Amino acid sequence: MKKKMVSIIFIIVICPLILCGCWNYREIDTLAIVAGMAIDKDIATNKYVLTTEIITTQSQGVSSIISSQIFTTESDSIFNAVRDMIEKTGLRLFWSDAKVVIVSESLAREGIIPALDWTNRSNFVRPDMWLLIAKGNTASEILKTKVKLNEVTSFHLDDALNSWKVLSKFTNSMVWSFIDGLSSPMKSEAVTTVENRPSDGTIIPLIEGCAIFKSDKLVGYINGNETLYMLMIKNKIKQGLITLINVSGSNTNVTLELNDNRTKLTPIYNNGLVSMVIDVYPSISIHEIQGTKDFMKEENLEELQIEAEKKIGSQIQNLISKLQKNYDSDVLGFGEIFNEQKPKVSKDYNKNGKDIFKDIKTIVKVHVEIKGSNKTIKPINIGK
Repeated sequence: MKKKMVSIIFIIVICPLILCGCWNYREIDTLAIVAGMAIDKDIATNKYVLTTEIITTQSQGVSSIISSQIFTTESDSIFNAVRDMIEKTGLRLFWSDAKVVIVSESLAREGIIPALDWTNRSNFVRPDMWLLIAKGNTASEILKTKVKLNEVTSFHLDDALNSWKVLSKFTNSMVWSFIDGLSSPMKSEAVTTVENRPSDGTIIPLIEGCAIFKSDKLVGYINGNETLYMLMIKNKIKQGLITLINVSGSNTNVTLELNDNRTKLTPIYNNGLVSMVIDVYPSISIHEIQGTKDFMKEENLEELQIEAEKKIGSQIQNLISKLQKNYDSDVLGFGEIFNEQKPKVSKDYNKNGKDIFKDIKTIVKVHVEIKGSNKTIKPINIGK
């Protein structure tokens, strides 16, 4: 009986604790739902300019249309600017649905970490927000651009960024991964870029290419095609297109789809010289032939394979050369690989204050496997 009474008392005490609901619960109409944010810096005042895209709804008969409204504040810190936004919206900001944070090029060149600290530190902001660098525009100009297919620009950018695995023209840069990557002294980070461009008589924010960082400072850019080969080296590529022009002098262009890829990086140290052997194993299929040459014949297929290997090899070498000579930025993580597999070599370089990435000689070996030609193996022939 005594045990039964103790159990009843325990249940009575515990129920209010587990059934009381959320302590910080708020009605949705008392919050301003943030879809995305943009961060610039006013040169004249040296203050941060915070632009937020707030979701709005409009009733249309029995349904509602989701749209957005832009609000801007300026302050000495990002958090101050966030709090000052309440004066503009009349509501506290709700950040759990925020998809993107866009940072201006000038701010990124100055050093991006001060602008991202609140985003990384706050309990109210998602760490998996996409991180974008505004190229050729201010960050607010990108966010203020309206798109036809989706009235909420931040949601449009989120949809486009989720297709990175298919396009391979940009990387999957998020706030948490960028900050996590900066903690490694052996590598640098690449962040997806966005730029307003004309399209069908209007201006749209186009995502393509990457901003290259050294430490937390922007030092340059690579385009969408170069990004594909960066992802290939880093073993992060899923799909992508490679076009070969005038294959073997045949006046025929061939577009290949990358279906899978595996890259092996082997660090080598010999007689004071550091090098990296890059073995690339792409699996591709023929998706378009602009010409009449039959590339499924054995001798022609071999020609196509050789051309594809040359193209991939030269593009990889060009990218590495650009990163070494123009930016001195190890976004490929070669230094980290040496540190893991040849720690003594890495330690000696660091001790002497030398940059291992800048000295690395690369040997690229491409092993292409062609796995077919979709639903037809023959080119389109024209009858006489």
